[in-house]
Amino acid sequence: MSTTAPHSTGRTRPAAALGRVNAEAVANALERALDAERRRVDKGHPSSRARALALSADPHWDGPDTLPLSIDTSDGTTREVTVRVAAADSVLAVVHALSGLGDDIDHLVVLTPLEASDLGETLLGSFLGEEVMRLNNWELLRSELKVTRVDPRLYSGTWSWLADTLRSIRATHQLKLGTGVLKLEQALSIAVSARFGRDPGEQVDSAALLEWTRNPASVAAFTHLPDAESEHLRSALETELGAVPRVLFTLLDRGHALDAIPVGLVLAELADAADPGTGGAGAQATPAAQHALIRAQERYFGANQPAPEHLKEFAGACTAALLRMLDGTEDDHTDETVRRTEELLFQLDAAPVAQASRLLDAGLHTRLADLGRQITLALGEDTADGLPQPQDVREAETALVRLRDHRRHGARAKQEQGRAATDAVRLLRRLALATADAPLGADTPTTARGWLQAHVHHTGWVDRAASAIWHHRSDVPAFAQALDVLYRRTRWWRAEVDAAFAAALNRWNSGHVPSDTLLRAENLQQQIALPLAGKAEDPAPLIVVLDGMSVEVAVQIAEDVNAGGRLTEIVRAPGRGRPGGREGALATVPSTTNCSRAALLTGRLVAGKQDRERAGFVALWGSSEFGGRRAVLHHQRDLEVGAGFHLPAAVQQDIDTADKVVGVVLNTIDDALSRGREIDAATWQVRQVGKLGSLLDAAARAGRPVVLTSDHGHVWDRGDAVKTQPGESARYRTGEPGDGEVLAAGDRVLEGGDTLVVPYREDIRYTDRKEGYHGGFSAAEMVIPVLVFVPVLDSGRLGGGRSEDQVPDGWQRLDAPDREPVWWTQALEGTKETSPDSEPARGRSPRPGAPGEAKPAPRARRKQAVPEQTPALFGEDAVAPRGLGARTVASPVFAASQARVPKAPAPEHVAALIDALEAAGGTHPRLPVSAASRASGGPESHPRAVRHLKMVGKILNVEAYPVLTLTDGDRSVELNTALLRQQFPEEG
Repeated sequence: MSTTAPHSTGRTRPAAALGRVNAEAVANALERALDAERRRVDKGHPSSRARALALSADPHWDGPDTLPLSIDTSDGTTREVTVRVAAADSVLAVVHALSGLGDDIDHLVVLTPLEASDLGETLLGSFLGEEVMRLNNWELLRSELKVTRVDPRLYSGTWSWLADTLRSIRATHQLKLGTGVLKLEQALSIAVSARFGRDPGEQVDSAALLEWTRNPASVAAFTHLPDAESEHLRSALETELGAVPRVLFTLLDRGHALDAIPVGLVLAELADAADPGTGGAGAQATPAAQHALIRAQERYFGANQPAPEHLKEFAGACTAALLRMLDGTEDDHTDETVRRTEELLFQLDAAPVAQASRLLDAGLHTRLADLGRQITLALGEDTADGLPQPQDVREAETALVRLRDHRRHGARAKQEQGRAATDAVRLLRRLALATADAPLGADTPTTARGWLQAHVHHTGWVDRAASAIWHHRSDVPAFAQALDVLYRRTRWWRAEVDAAFAAALNRWNSGHVPSDTLLRAENLQQQIALPLAGKAEDPAPLIVVLDGMSVEVAVQIAEDVNAGGRLTEIVRAPGRGRPGGREGALATVPSTTNCSRAALLTGRLVAGKQDRERAGFVALWGSSEFGGRRAVLHHQRDLEVGAGFHLPAAVQQDIDTADKVVGVVLNTIDDALSRGREIDAATWQVRQVGKLGSLLDAAARAGRPVVLTSDHGHVWDRGDAVKTQPGESARYRTGEPGDGEVLAAGDRVLEGGDTLVVPYREDIRYTDRKEGYHGGFSAAEMVIPVLVFVPVLDSGRLGGGRSEDQVPDGWQRLDAPDREPVWWTQALEGTKETSPDSEPARGRSPRPGAPGEAKPAPRARRKQAVPEQTPALFGEDAVAPRGLGARTVASPVFAASQARVPKAPAPEHVAALIDALEAAGGTHPRLPVSAASRASGGPESHPRAVRHLKMVGKILNVEAYPVLTLTDGDRSVELNTALLRQQFPEEG
């Protein structure tokens, strides 16, 4: 911290307040006064009879009325005296205090702010030395801080203010000097840190100084400091930090300090837009931006213009401050800073600059509106049955890339908006794969098994994305309108798919044979759970039935479980008619709880309630066909527990008993159909489903495999369901089928006798309105999702002798890229834009049995020509390495930064991560956390991958600049390539 004295500006400030004194200071003052009196007598002056001492000090005394003190005498001995201390802030009070000088005390000390001239000769004659004694504040401070000595430089008149400052700081802070000597640099550092919002002695850098401007009370307090103090503090910071405090204090003098960060952001935005080389606001906006920049400098600095390089550095510091806010938790203050910056730009007639910004909401809304317009154009005329073609999606893909390039896109407060934008483009991709004759494109299924898998791998994901955009409420009209059109177009397409699904499934349902291996409710435990049970000594599976869970919900729950890192997903290996990948099972008819759940838990085509389920579950696993295992089934009420417990003791004991098969039924999702959800959102996580999290944790600890499944799915009523006629239930009735209905028959029809009318259209109901329904014949209701997990054990052991790298025979791990359909994460071939929400899917091809991935033939509905198709940019040879990673780790700055991080990842791993991110494209490329970690040789499980990437961030984020950041709630990692090159320049 600089100790250079500043140049005075001539401003008048109040005089520094007098310090308060303590008992030690009183004793020192009295000792000095008596010593001075003895020296006068020794020089031949007559002895004074005065026993009182007037001491210049703050007229407040918090100690006792009288003090016993030890006074050193001239002969080296100590004399015990009794002293009364009185405070007097007026001449009358001084007179009153002197009246208390009686025989019961030896001396009186009067604390007063009055000068000798205020008291007059008569009163002064009553005091020792006939004066008002002044104590050196450094001596007072030395005794208060208990330091052995004070730096001699501090006794200079230049630093007299600093003693008062430290004493006032000591009154409100705990000062810990850690030394026997109070040095000038240390004293000044304490003053700077305390006056600028930090703890005494804490370093004040440019970021801390800008943060100080966010506190109006602190800024106001600084403006009322004494002249000498404020000028020295300013000089110290300007010498230490340079441009940022110089510009900031100029703003302070002109009354703009509270707008310091917004002003800096305005300067940054205008400078970027005014420079045609940056491409900030477009070439046509450059002259207007240049004029606005000149107006801004005149408005905020007047004639005292800072140097251009200082303004540039100040603007950069303010931009970094906003980026730190974006990555932090102060959403409200971030929003206010952005709003104020936009307001200042509008005042400067620079609205186009705000609308082109990569940091401000105005720029985000512009990009969001552009995406909305491109979605609307891709969908074509506003008719119910318009479908886009792959080339129609190109501009929407480009608009999404631009949107994701905006720095606020991934902010916590904008995540729902970002998901809606991404899901909207995903829906466009999926719709573009369809044709008029084949709703799922060239690979539209022809069998019941194919339609089951189509819903698991495609239409279930479509339902998820459609729910996300339906729940989103946008403040950008063009985007909101586009979502509305897209949602209605998607629902029309889903109705077409459900019609084909229902026709194929109804044919199979009425003509199947019991030996058919199609996975369905009544054989789900036999085909899925029984093979997981393994040998008698292996841990038995935990079977969790989430009543009402559709594929739409299941894929979200699976994401959450996989991200947790304690369980990993497995699937049956392909073969014998099995397609590989996740599977779905077929519910009974009707797809209601009393039918389909009973069939699932008992292994038989029966209807019943909990008693039948419990008895049938135990009997099924106790049969010779299932190995005669012990089993127990718990329903949701069995999981009720008191405070402090995750699970009831009986349930926990059952899970800990390795050879016992445990089944659990949770009703959270099914209950939401009648009562609605507590939150208006489409997302589902483990923590939102009753005791699911506790059950999964218990299974992981016990080494159990987990089957997570359902008895049926559901459809939501979003205001378009119509009661067509009365029925026995919301989604089934007896009689003859009409439009949108099928007549189901066969042994799997468990209500209504031999036949039952069930609707496949989601907008049909037969009872009063609820939040959602089940029992019908749509894919969302009839397809039961099947998820299987095994524990990941750090010990390298999994259950009865299984290593963590092994899965049961006939099963295989479901790798992260194969958990999602290709169109979910990749742009379509021929759109010439890569997906901004996923890793490069090099070499990926459609999974067996996952229809609709191939590029369809062009349709004649559009009159425009179909451009020549080009390979997707995510292909094997699409992006050649440019060596950015190698150049970064070769930088001298990288070596120094890596050395400061304990257990830092190897340079080659950091380089691989940088190259993988650069390959994703854009100035701020992103990858999912798991993909980024894998690219850098790190773990794939979410918590460990996040920790690994944060370690890389510690190396790359030099001086806290956000080069590598985790976004989207730690689900994605983003690289600022421009900042990376700036922070890690090549040697030479």
